[in-house]
Amino acid sequence: MLAFDSSLSDALETHSTESFWVLKLYYNDEASFIGVSDQDRVDGSDTYYGIVSSWGGLSHSLDFFNFTTSLMNMSVKLINTDNTIEGGRFSDLLSTNNFANRKWELFQNTGRADTYDTAERMIGTGIISGDFSYGVKSISLKLLDYTSKYNKQLPTATVTSATYPNAPEKNIGKPIPMAYGDFYEKTDVGTIDTLFDPAFLKSRFPAIITNTMNETDGYVYANPDTDTLHTLDNEYFFIYNDGHYSKCSSTNTALSNPQLKYKGTTWYTYIPMNSDSANLTDGNFGTSTNIEATLGNVSEEISIGEVPNLGVVSSVDVILDYGSYDLTTADGFTIFNVGAVVSSTPQTSVQIQSGDGWDFAQKGVVFLEDGAGVSNVTINEMMVRVTFAPSKTLTKQYSFLHESSELTQNVREGFDDDRDNLENIIIRTQTADSTFPAEIDYVYCSGKGRKYGSWITASSRSVGYATTDFIENPVFIIESLMRDELSLTSSEIDITSFNTSGNSSTGDIKNIFSEDNVTDVKFAFSQSKFINSKDLINRICKQSFSWVFISGDGKYKIKTLEASGWSANKTIDFNDCNLKSISRSSLGGVRNDITINYNKDYGQDQFLSSVNPTADATSVADSVNGYNQNLKMKMDADILDSTTATKLAEAYRDIFKDRKVIIDFDCGRAKYNDLEIGDIILFSNWDSDIKIYGASMGTDYYIVQSINKKPNGSSIKAIKVS
Repeated sequence: MLAFDSSLSDALETHSTESFWVLKLYYNDEASFIGVSDQDRVDGSDTYYGIVSSWGGLSHSLDFFNFTTSLMNMSVKLINTDNTIEGGRFSDLLSTNNFANRKWELFQNTGRADTYDTAERMIGTGIISGDFSYGVKSISLKLLDYTSKYNKQLPTATVTSATYPNAPEKNIGKPIPMAYGDFYEKTDVGTIDTLFDPAFLKSRFPAIITNTMNETDGYVYANPDTDTLHTLDNEYFFIYNDGHYSKCSSTNTALSNPQLKYKGTTWYTYIPMNSDSANLTDGNFGTSTNIEATLGNVSEEISIGEVPNLGVVSSVDVILDYGSYDLTTADGFTIFNVGAVVSSTPQTSVQIQSGDGWDFAQKGVVFLEDGAGVSNVTINEMMVRVTFAPSKTLTKQYSFLHESSELTQNVREGFDDDRDNLENIIIRTQTADSTFPAEIDYVYCSGKGRKYGSWITASSRSVGYATTDFIENPVFIIESLMRDELSLTSSEIDITSFNTSGNSSTGDIKNIFSEDNVTDVKFAFSQSKFINSKDLINRICKQSFSWVFISGDGKYKIKTLEASGWSANKTIDFNDCNLKSISRSSLGGVRNDITINYNKDYGQDQFLSSVNPTADATSVADSVNGYNQNLKMKMDADILDSTTATKLAEAYRDIFKDRKVIIDFDCGRAKYNDLEIGDIILFSNWDSDIKIYGASMGTDYYIVQSINKKPNGSSIKAIKVS
């Protein structure tokens, strides 16, 4: 909500108070302006010419179901007859004053003698469109907010021959990725044996080759970002080939964060195994299989699947992580018929065959024999490690290199002829590629992405994060993009709203994700394709139940939807309203069966995992509150964490399983012109004879979905959220 000064607020409370607007139209270097209003007005040294014949409404809206917002905009018609301004027509000023793409500012005022153009009275600002149209009687201007000015193509950093003269030619002009979140070591699979570390990472993100061979040190250089990342580990440096990530020997790697370096021909690929005992090869060191032989032998079958032609293989090892064991009287302990024991101590690495003739698609056994007593060994995890010199496939083929947000709807999956008024509709919220086919040389790494800048603690700001922390909170990923990529500052960002949404302890995002802590909401992604900044921010908003918009004071704000615990920004007196209609949101907006795709593999360029919580039982039923149908939605998410993905799916289901009540009304007074989209309102003095679909208006909270302001009032649509 805007913060009107007390003098203006008090004046607007009085029914008889005259309310009006004054508009500043800046020109040339924006050091000067022409002021206009509905009649001649003087405010100190400022003159506002009374040439406004009509004010178009100052309009702004949000899409409740897609978490997008419109541009704030308005039109104004000026009198353009002879001798109306500075001895001529307004259109005559265009010969010496260029208003196109210059600033405008709009202020709410009353007849009381107060300064017109204070920051507390501004209700709109932005850019004057250059699309003027005029005749001998009038001229029309279109006024837009700053969205177009701030929008950029991201990533802003590209591989240039000037900065990277030895980069592959195919990489010139291509984007240097941006990495956010935690791609580093898994923390939920028990204590990982160091032999297995490179195979137990949350994910890997791309680094574009920027130097094919440095003439000084002989390394190939690659950049996963241009910012210094929180964690970048030369132990975790990979090439990708046909579904497998192969790790470079750490003796042949180096880094100067965020730049990675590698050379040499020693690489390792880790191949998962299959077994009859799931715990033997389940990828979890906290579970195990105990193999025990008593006066005999016992075996567990294992197998290795087929793998691509990686290169020239020098060795193949089965690596094992053991728990407890007693092999004092054992006669034999073997893996694939190769001895796995020296005296009574198992080896943690067992070489089973060497050379390039190894046949990976084969079966074998873990075999234990004891003819004299009892022997046992507990195995927590096992897999195959291949050492080889690769045929280095670095090129990633992209069908297209530019990405944009896409909403696909009205996709019919099927319907019953007897119920053809209700189609089974799936909405897929995802990204789509367009234009610029490309091949790019990449390698891959694991670590933690961008860190908070000094802005997170500037001016005594306290939201629970420090400059040493990496950013995985989606609210502050958005703020980071605004600051680090769009070059916005605190004068252009409403810090309070970002604090309210993203604070690590109390942020609204905790509420909508039903988490105990905001730190449990974990986003992680690498942006390696070109995308418009607005599209990227909207993509994150869809996944974090937030709306980002430019406020009437010219600053970017964020509003995060809450699931409960609302508080009102303002209470609207029903006696000030002209009720136009009560309705419900369309059935097409209902979603009770949600699938979230997550865990993106950047080598394959696809999502590996999905969650689909149980559909809401009430809304799929045939009761008065049901729709007798599963209404589906699918979304791709910038998430690696299964818990966050599940919470996202559950929140979408719980929020969107019902049609929402919408109240459309006019306010005949400007006292509510400090409201903005995203504000939460209550109603007082509601007419008890007017029911909300048969129910009385109680303490019901509504979010302002759209508002159209005029000098003496507004039209508002509000959607029920409680």
